[in-house]
Amino acid sequence: MKKSFWVQILVVISLIGVGLSSYLEYISSQPICPVGFEECDIVITSPYSRIYGVSLSSLSIAWFSILLILTVIGFYKDGRNIFYIVLGWTLISIPSVAILVWIEVAILNAICIYCTMAHLLGISSIIPAYKLARQIK
Repeated sequence: MKKSFWVQILVVISLIGVGLSSYLEYISSQPICPVGFEECDIVITSPYSRIYGVSLSSLSIAWFSILLILTVIGFYKDGRNIFYIVLGWTLISIPSVAILVWIEVAILNAICIYCTMAHLLGISSIIPAYKLARQIK
């Protein structure tokens, strides 16, 4: 497939990820999560939802934003090794998501649907990043 197809996929994943993570940041400041998602309260208000005072949703916004910036730079710079960096960046999601899901399931006994969607977006970014890195020779 064409490089532009995979770039478009990564751009869409990044934009959805930024939007979803921004929504997570917003609801984490609210007194209660949307109706029907009570387990989100448990997850986003837990002590595990922050690292050194920084919310994980803010870190997620930054992660997806960096993915977007690297992807766009790679597309306009003709991929000169940038897509290898993009691939490396997306691979960070594997241990991150594994740890976060373990915390939700094993420690908190609660699953946040919004967090799960962000996890899936992060993991799904690996395939287009891999395809782009393979196309650069």
